[in-house]
Order: sequence, then structure tokens, then C-alpha cells
Amino acid sequence: MNNRRTKGDGQITHLLSTILSKVNSIEKLLSPAIPSIPDSEILDSKGVRLLTKMSDRTLLRRRNDGSLPFYRDKGKIYYLRTDVLKAVLLEKEENLKRKHYEKND
Repeated sequence: MNNRRTKGDGQITHLLSTILSKVNSIEKLLSPAIPSIPDSEILDSKGVRLLTKMSDRTLLRRRNDGSLPFYRDKGKIYYLRTDVLKAVLLEKEENLKRKHYEKND
């Protein structure tokens, strides 16, 4: 093995250390701008479909009619789990009311 150190090794280590410290500084500056939502609270379309047993078409229809709030980031659509659960609960309540009124007519 060749354990000789070259003159550039110290410079490379210093350069990498400088880059790491700048990246850490950037992360500290950006962290307040990033919402502190746990990853488990953010769902993509597949996650919503698995949670609610909705089809792709129903999910699209709910987005388009505004009954399911969503967020778009770089072309990908995301949902807050709480929004999804509220929308499903609201839909169930509306269905129960509709059935109640149909039954009484």
C-alpha cells in the first residue's frame, strides 16, 4: 500500500469542510420556510387511494369539484391527511342526510 499523503490532501479536506459548513448554513436559513408537517401527514395520490379506497377517477373528480383540497409541487399532487379525512367524513354525513330525507319522502 501506498500511504503517502500528497500536498493536495489537506486542501481537499479544507475545501470539503468549507462546502459542508456552507450547506449547513443554507439548511438553517431555509428551515423556517419549510412547514413543519410530519411526513406521515402528507399523502400522494396513491396514499389517498389506499387510505380511502377511492378510484383514480373519483380522486380526480373530488379535486376538480373542490371537495378535496390538494397542493401541487413540481407537477406532483399532495394532500394533507387531515383534509382527506375531513372530506371523507363530510361526504358520509351528506350521504346519511340524503338517505334520511329520501326515506322520509
